[in-house]
Amino acid sequence: MKNRKYLSGLAGILLTGFLLCSGMTVLAAPSVKGDTELTVTADEVVAAEYTVTNDEPMESVTLTLSYDRELLTYMSGSGGDNFSGNGGNGSVQLSSRPESKEVSFSVRFQGNEDGDTKVEVMACTIVADGVEIDALSGEPVSSDDAAEDENEEAEEEDETRASFVIDERTFYVRRPDNIDGFEAVHLDIQGIDSRVLKHNTLDLYVVRLRSDNGSYRDDFVYNPDTGNVIPFVQMESGTDDVIFIEPEEDAHVPTRYTPVNLGWGPKYVIPALKHVIIDGVDEIQDDTNRYLVYGINQDGEKAWYSFDYDKNSLQLFDDVAYQGEQNYILELEEKENGLRENAAEQTQRYDRIMARRLYTILVLIILVVLLVNVLILMFLRMRKMQMPEREEHDDPEEETSSNSYVTGNLEENESDFQEPVHLEERDDEDDLGLEIIDLDDLDEEN
Repeated sequence: MKNRKYLSGLAGILLTGFLLCSGMTVLAAPSVKGDTELTVTADEVVAAEYTVTNDEPMESVTLTLSYDRELLTYMSGSGGDNFSGNGGNGSVQLSSRPESKEVSFSVRFQGNEDGDTKVEVMACTIVADGVEIDALSGEPVSSDDAAEDENEEAEEEDETRASFVIDERTFYVRRPDNIDGFEAVHLDIQGIDSRVLKHNTLDLYVVRLRSDNGSYRDDFVYNPDTGNVIPFVQMESGTDDVIFIEPEEDAHVPTRYTPVNLGWGPKYVIPALKHVIIDGVDEIQDDTNRYLVYGINQDGEKAWYSFDYDKNSLQLFDDVAYQGEQNYILELEEKENGLRENAAEQTQRYDRIMARRLYTILVLIILVVLLVNVLILMFLRMRKMQMPEREEHDDPEEETSSNSYVTGNLEENESDFQEPVHLEERDDEDDLGLEIIDLDDLDEEN
């Protein structure tokens, strides 16, 4: 009995110690939980959810997944504050700055064919209290590569490193991580010997940049010709593996596309093209999340690719077919513009003719009004005019004498004239000097 009690007490003590130790482990170490087994249906979207927790607030979290690219196509990711994510070619990297004890990520895939597949968590690192921790093992990152990187960076603290300014923050070139298809080489950047990654078959360089406060560590494609960097993005387009690169200066820009900056992650941008609609002289960008990005495939062929930001899908842009369509649209627009110009010209001509007619009518109206006014004035003046009165004579006899005349029938021995009565009263010596002629005497003389 004593032995049994002793064994029971010992077992209880061991169990309590184990639970306490387990509890301490759970509280102290970060954990990653999420979907690893997925059932896929062709052409349908399937989502996987992942949660990372820690007992202390996490300054940053980076989660790396791997998937079977034969069965799945990466579409998009989301989660947390200041989220950034990219994927393709069988790998997905998600990052966030939650400043909390828990962060959740969501990944969307599209099934290529029916079947069951696995999504594995390849790596998960967090930064808490300035310490980078491997969330899968719960141990601080102290691998040989990390130690070498830290020693190298410590040695370079007092030396000048190549740097780039991105979103008003300075990023420094650091020791790059391994990427499939690339090998580490040394390259002169800004006059400083820097360690970068070079593609095995392409003239393509990738640099690892870290922000001045250590919050961001990402890979960028470096262009030695221009000295610029853009985020390293590798995606599939059909059977091609495409890497986004900076467009060449002489690269053909399709009709009705304008350069824009495609936001990528919390701070980065990728040079791209956006389709626009011409409204008079204004360029109005369409409201879709489709862009043209410049890329290079595994054969070194450079071209524009149509990128659907919502679906995170990439497709080779058929410029020949697009240009043929645009030529047809331009032809229709030229005809429409010609009809509009003709209509505008006819309208202007009609306006000119009507204006001339209006001016003519106004002039005629003014002339008629003036003429009527003249006639009215003349009529009024004529009405005011009066006939002159006759002059009154003082001697009424003179008036009578001046108006009298002799009438009668002429007979033999009679004079044609008869002396008026008032003439007989005149003296023979009157100034008139009238002489009476006897017609009988005239006949005898003859």
